[in-house]
Amino acid sequence: MNMSCKVVRVIFCPFFFLPFLLSGCHLGSSEGAKRLAEGEELYRSGTSSNNASHYEESTYYLKQAEEALLGIQPSDVSHEEYAKRNRLLGLTWFRLGNSSESEMLYEIAQSYYRRSVPMLEEQVPANRIFLACAYRDIARTMSLTGGRQDSVLLYFDKAERYAQEAENDLLVQDIAAYRYQLCYPDSVAQRMAVCRKLAEEYGAHARYSELVELLLAEEATDSAAYYLERLHPQDSAYAYWFEQSYAYLQSKLLRCEGKTEEAYAVLLDLYDRKIEELQRDAGARTYALSLHYDVAREQQLAEEAERERSWQRQISVVLMLLLVLVVMLLFVLWRYWQQRRREQNAALQALKEKYTQQLQLALERLQQKVNLTREIELQRMRGKEVEFPKWLQTYRDEQLTMNKESLDELIRSIDKALDGAISRLRSEYPALTESDMQFAILSIIGASDTDMSIVLNVQKQTIYHRRQIVRKHVDERIEDIDAWLRAYVMR
Repeated sequence: MNMSCKVVRVIFCPFFFLPFLLSGCHLGSSEGAKRLAEGEELYRSGTSSNNASHYEESTYYLKQAEEALLGIQPSDVSHEEYAKRNRLLGLTWFRLGNSSESEMLYEIAQSYYRRSVPMLEEQVPANRIFLACAYRDIARTMSLTGGRQDSVLLYFDKAERYAQEAENDLLVQDIAAYRYQLCYPDSVAQRMAVCRKLAEEYGAHARYSELVELLLAEEATDSAAYYLERLHPQDSAYAYWFEQSYAYLQSKLLRCEGKTEEAYAVLLDLYDRKIEELQRDAGARTYALSLHYDVAREQQLAEEAERERSWQRQISVVLMLLLVLVVMLLFVLWRYWQQRRREQNAALQALKEKYTQQLQLALERLQQKVNLTREIELQRMRGKEVEFPKWLQTYRDEQLTMNKESLDELIRSIDKALDGAISRLRSEYPALTESDMQFAILSIIGASDTDMSIVLNVQKQTIYHRRQIVRKHVDERIEDIDAWLRAYVMR
């Protein structure tokens, strides 16, 4: 929880915590080397022969070593020292897996083994033995916790490969024995051969117990008794294990031989000693807990945790408020932009309707003059003497063109309606001429080519050429210059 809180602080308040981070990132080479030496010493204490069979004491030292090694950052030590730190950390996790497995905490042991593998694989030649053991123990714990057999076999294969690369035949045979035991339980003969080789040729006397178990299952009591005698307590740190295993197997052998009462006596003696051991262990654990338990420290940790939670709640509230404000601001801006677009569209539509109406009125007046002229000419053809009014001219003299003042007024009106978009177009593309701007204005308000030709007093083919000239002055890559002009002034 403390680590997650620190991550949240670093993400959301980098400027506030930057001085503290900078002050804590560089311990200096001497401090880093000191921590490395401390971690190595704790690792040795956890793996010494005195602690090999005392799993609580071994785990205590190994956890201290893990804490010391995890506190070393790459900037604290040299490259070689950091590589040594990684190797020690990998070995520490491997040993913690062994301690947890000895306590039959197989899932915890497997997690430690998996964490040790990446560290050990950074220096493969020096760690082949440990990698082989780690993959072997991953396979063992996975099988014991109900893992898939294909995955178990895959890890056994990896373990065997590293053992062969290390040229350690003892380890290769040990891996084969576990593979037969966990993956091929029906291959009794192969398993017995491997266990006999390990026990007799390599001195792995613990395998005698497995041989006795297999022989008793095959009802070969004479051979079982022969190998059981070789399982006498050894003079080592694991002597107590040999003693317990010998007593248990002896009771099974006696039961197979029909000596039930003697078998029960051996088991009762074994259970009595086990109960005494558990009582001593419980007393030792209680005493250790009483020594390490600090009420004031626990209370301080609880207060710090509460402060962290309170700080997180405050940060969450502030972030939520900021999020709401940002959403509201974006919504207001979006509404303003929509309203502004509607106003600009309405202004353009009004200008278009105004000049379309003017053009329509001029066309109607011209049509009236044309109709009146035709009527007078028809009457003359019938022989009537009809004079043309002085105000009437033929439609050939009539012009519907807009003068420069009208076009300039139209440009100013559109520029005002679109917040200076026409002025921006002029300044951004200075190559546009007055004729180009007249075409652009009529295109922006949506005038057709026919309307443009009438207003500008040119042919429709000229409008096409004017469109190409404007596209060239703006950007020849534009395919539809009319759509581009309307999009430009509306952005």
